[in-house]
Amino acid sequence: MMKKIATLVAAAALSTVSMTASAWWGGPFNGLGDGFGNGEGSFSMNFSSRSHFSGYGDGYGYNQPYYGYPYPGVYAPAPLTEEQQQAMEQQQKAFAEQQAKAMQEAVEAQRKFAEQFAAQPQPFVAPHAAPFELPADVQARRDEMQKQMEARRKEMMERVEAQRASAKAQQDALRQEMEKRAPAREL
Repeated sequence: MMKKIATLVAAAALSTVSMTASAWWGGPFNGLGDGFGNGEGSFSMNFSSRSHFSGYGDGYGYNQPYYGYPYPGVYAPAPLTEEQQQAMEQQQKAFAEQQAKAMQEAVEAQRKFAEQFAAQPQPFVAPHAAPFELPADVQARRDEMQKQMEARRKEMMERVEAQRASAKAQQDALRQEMEKRAPAREL
């Protein structure tokens, strides 16, 4: 056990001796608290580590310590006189009244528009859209084609009715012939 402790102490001492560290701090220390720095360190005990850091600070003080005093450009506003306070209150009151009046007018206009819209619903008509009309020659051809189609339809329906009547007559004739043959079979 003592041998292990002695070995550990020796290893720690050896690693402490072999450690290296370096740092460089520089920069324009001008008494305003401005500066920058770089540092580097390494440690070796069967492994390696490396680090790099840099920093920059900004402040003011002109060779004086900074105790939290406010920035010299900040001033509190002067208190308002009674006349100024009354004038400001009147302006705020007038502005609030104008805002309330404008809101009321807007609500009233919107209500009127909604009533008008609901009272007379109208279909949508595209703006600048004229009703569609065919040219006269195209309309004449269209009318002529419709007349021809109606004539063809009428002719076709007459043929269909004639075929039905013919089929009905054939069916009746066939039925009569079958009825004549049926009593002869029964004998």
